[in-house]
Amino acid sequence: MNILLEIGMEEIPARFLKPALNDLEKNIKIYLKENRVAFEEIKTYGTPRRLVLSILNLAEKQEDLNILNQGPAKHIAFGSNGDLTKAGMGFVKSQGIEATDLEIIETSKGEYIAAKKFVKGKETKTLLPEALKGLIEGLTFPKSMKWSDKKMKFARPIQWILALSDNDLVEFEVEGYKSGRISRGHRFFGEKEFTINNIDDYFIKIRDNNVIIDIEERKNMIVEMINKNCSSVGEKVVIEDELLDEVTNLVEYPYPIVGTFNSEFLEVPQDVLIISMQVHQRYFPILDSEGNLLPKFVVVRNGIDGSENVKKGNEKVLSARLSDARFFYQEDLKKPLFKNVEKLKHVVFQKDLGTIFQKLERSKKIAEKLIDILGFEGNKSDILRTIELSKADLVSNMIGEKEFTKLQGFMGAEYALKSGENEKVAKGIEEHYYPRYQGDKLPQNIEGVITGICDRIDTLVGCFGVGLIPSGSKDPFALRRSALGIVNIIFNSKLDLSIDELINLSLNVLETDGVLKKNKEKVKTDVMEFMNQRIINVFLDKGYRRDFIMAVLSVKNENLLEVEKKLLTLNEVSSNANFNELVSLLKRVGNISKDYKDKVNINEELLKEDAEKSLYNFYMEFVSISEEILGKNDYLIYLKTILSGKEIIDAFFDSVMVMDKDENIKNNRLSLLTSLNTIFNRVANLSLIEIK
Repeated sequence: MNILLEIGMEEIPARFLKPALNDLEKNIKIYLKENRVAFEEIKTYGTPRRLVLSILNLAEKQEDLNILNQGPAKHIAFGSNGDLTKAGMGFVKSQGIEATDLEIIETSKGEYIAAKKFVKGKETKTLLPEALKGLIEGLTFPKSMKWSDKKMKFARPIQWILALSDNDLVEFEVEGYKSGRISRGHRFFGEKEFTINNIDDYFIKIRDNNVIIDIEERKNMIVEMINKNCSSVGEKVVIEDELLDEVTNLVEYPYPIVGTFNSEFLEVPQDVLIISMQVHQRYFPILDSEGNLLPKFVVVRNGIDGSENVKKGNEKVLSARLSDARFFYQEDLKKPLFKNVEKLKHVVFQKDLGTIFQKLERSKKIAEKLIDILGFEGNKSDILRTIELSKADLVSNMIGEKEFTKLQGFMGAEYALKSGENEKVAKGIEEHYYPRYQGDKLPQNIEGVITGICDRIDTLVGCFGVGLIPSGSKDPFALRRSALGIVNIIFNSKLDLSIDELINLSLNVLETDGVLKKNKEKVKTDVMEFMNQRIINVFLDKGYRRDFIMAVLSVKNENLLEVEKKLLTLNEVSSNANFNELVSLLKRVGNISKDYKDKVNINEELLKEDAEKSLYNFYMEFVSISEEILGKNDYLIYLKTILSGKEIIDAFFDSVMVMDKDENIKNNRLSLLTSLNTIFNRVANLSLIEIK
């Protein structure tokens, strides 16, 4: 049998549609699995006015069920006289059977009593009313509402419920709404109501009534019609995926229309105009072949054809929006950007961390140290100026009025240039926000790089320092994104910068300014652990083995670039035929020596066996060259040197008893192994590597 459920409602927000359909599919699959009902395929469809579920080739009945419930052991269930004990009788009653129905089964632990049950599957059609009613009542939304005298909550008031099993009606009721055979067409271009005779009839009539229920079909229609009808030669309609998805879920039948606006608005930066069109009005902007904005846009009408009234109405609305943008822009240009900095003294970033102005002051102090560490003294004045102005656009009319918050940084750069600041500073103001999200572009000039790092590390360490630590999905200050941003910026800019050192710089500034409320060392440990998780994720995304990553991060590293160099080296060395055997030997070295707590002191005179003398000589030779090798960061030579000692280590374990009866000899051998383990693990804790 085939099943169709349509939940009709008032228009729901576009962002609610796909999650609701996903939940419908997930919940019905769970129900059918739990109730042993097979099916071939489940499909969902949706528009702002309806959620549709289709189940294909649903089994006519549940699968029969054979159950074997195991009870207590036989010797516990039966007394010495062969009668059931209280435990045995209790099991019989709990299973609802007669004592004569009990079975004895053999298990690995002996004989046990058991009860076999056969449950005959019910006809599926008897389950459907409860199942479909439960689906509707079980739907949740980011925001729900009550209406009329109804007790249930839903995204928007329910208007009708259509429920069919092949040709038959599935009868149930939800809050006074009885399921039926009635559906509704497009609000303006379809029948108010029409009767559905069977499931095939539904798919024909819904289309005849100008409703395209398939989301992907509507999306493709929009793209095809825009490409065919909405642009001339040399023009390009900007179709961003996120906006396309939203517009698709705002209409039941799409029809793109080209509108225009006054070209005088083009004096405003085009990013402002594009944001206004895309975010505020859900319009698609049109560019020329050079990428310049044209005074044209595309609006997608919820209708089957064009309309001059709809076109003029949208043009009027957009004109009002762009007038606001132009007004804000012109007002902001009446004073230089730096004049806004003073206003930041009255904008609170966080009550314990102070104002945004105080945050900028801390960032400048961190930057001064970073500049010295990284050797960017020649860029010092531009970097500090970038930090000083980096948040000045937050109190501009354009950003401060909350109309164009997506343009923070971009407007700061625009206003900086208009105020006479140099291009490096302006670019740094814009770029210090990068990356804004996963996969976003990264800052390219050093002004943006340093400003971005200082801003993020102050936020991260500052929040941890006053007890604002992310938990679960709660991360109001986007600390995970800040940490990931720092890591990606360091990699992209190839900075010789230690995360440990960076955290210390921020902690010292917070402590000096009297902001730090938590124990300094505890904050450092927590932030380092938090950062390490982001670092691990970045390296995993790059394709490195998790055990290699953990092995390298478990030892002290100067910077992330060196971590990656070590990982590359491990990748190369791991291809050696002896690598796994060596790792196994090194684990043995570590395991034997890990509990040795006495003073490490190797006495050459106590080395009795040839194998331990050879191992000692290998160790001493390694010590003599290790500092030079590590000084050159030549990790490949270092690891190859360890590899070269495989046979010597092998021979030691084959012929030497470490735990000798003579306490002095035993401690001497443990000292040698402890020393070896220490020097072997200077590049990475090789004992953490898994043997593949």
